[in-house]
Amino acid sequence: MNVSVHSRYQYMLDWHGIHNDMLYTYGSILTGVQVGFDTHPSDSSWWSNAYNYPSLSLGFSYDNADFMKTKPGTNMGDFYNLYLATEFDFFRAGIFSVGPVLELGMSYTTDKYSPRRNDVNKFIGSNIVANLAAGVEASVRFHPHWEMALTGYFVHHSTGMTSVPNLGTNQAAAGAKLKYYLAAQETDRKIRLEKPEYSKDLKWNVYTAFGGHSCDWELNAKGPEAYPVKFRLRAILGVEASWRYHRMLSTGLGIEGNYADNAYREMDLLLRGQEDLEGYSPFYTSVHLIQNLHYADFSVNFALGMYTFKKTGLVEDMSKCFQRVGMRYHLPSFKTGQAFLGFGMRTHYFDRSYCLEYSAGITF
Repeated sequence: MNVSVHSRYQYMLDWHGIHNDMLYTYGSILTGVQVGFDTHPSDSSWWSNAYNYPSLSLGFSYDNADFMKTKPGTNMGDFYNLYLATEFDFFRAGIFSVGPVLELGMSYTTDKYSPRRNDVNKFIGSNIVANLAAGVEASVRFHPHWEMALTGYFVHHSTGMTSVPNLGTNQAAAGAKLKYYLAAQETDRKIRLEKPEYSKDLKWNVYTAFGGHSCDWELNAKGPEAYPVKFRLRAILGVEASWRYHRMLSTGLGIEGNYADNAYREMDLLLRGQEDLEGYSPFYTSVHLIQNLHYADFSVNFALGMYTFKKTGLVEDMSKCFQRVGMRYHLPSFKTGQAFLGFGMRTHYFDRSYCLEYSAGITF
């Protein structure tokens, strides 16, 4: 077990060009505490050894973003973050180590967009948002029980398009962390373990996924009276063929059929004054390439795909291509296959959330 405290300076990045309408200053201070466990030396798992014994934590942090000076009639709001964190070493030499860190969780913000009270704050459209932080940590273990680290992060808050407006906030951060281990830690973390068996062949994943989307085009078309925008269903049925060529890696191809409840015809009439001559359809199809990273019964997947059929109107909020990042937990095997549960986020234009997807499927 370990306990750590950390603090970092966070600088708001102006990716959307509206900071000048709202902010005079861009910096805030985050402080937090994490409680976790280190997978070494008690964990004898080959997977922990393969990933250089990651450390897993539950953390809470507070970002005084409301400290930033805003222009009259606008507010940013503070962030209270509750998250899971993981970190592991890419490189270790004695008491020194360097490796990536990842935080994923939820945040509560004290202020949000309001069409009458805070209409300039188009970053966040809900008090509850997703929190994602990724970065690099360089640490030194100066005592068997103590470790100090310098950290660099990229931080993102977003509703995942479950509410709009949802430009999201992006921050660059740098800070320090002090960690205390309840048990003395060894310098040498590598031990030899028997490799687990795995099926080196083609696997088929059949799955369904559901989520929701709030369209900002609908907000633009109907004005402030449309807020909050209706939460519209997104449904997916997909099939993937994946080749497991390594215990930790597999690659595949997939196809999906999608359903998207929408009001595109109504929005075209309001915003363009005309309908799309090609028509409209709530159904569309796609193909994608997927890369999986395996850790025991868990897998993290990254997908890059393109839509092969879609008719969503003149002011559609979908690009030709999509990206998806997610994770799956594979349940104990059945006679016919292995079931899994998943969660992911689909994006367009590489930086714009489209839908949070909750999925279930089976692997043959």
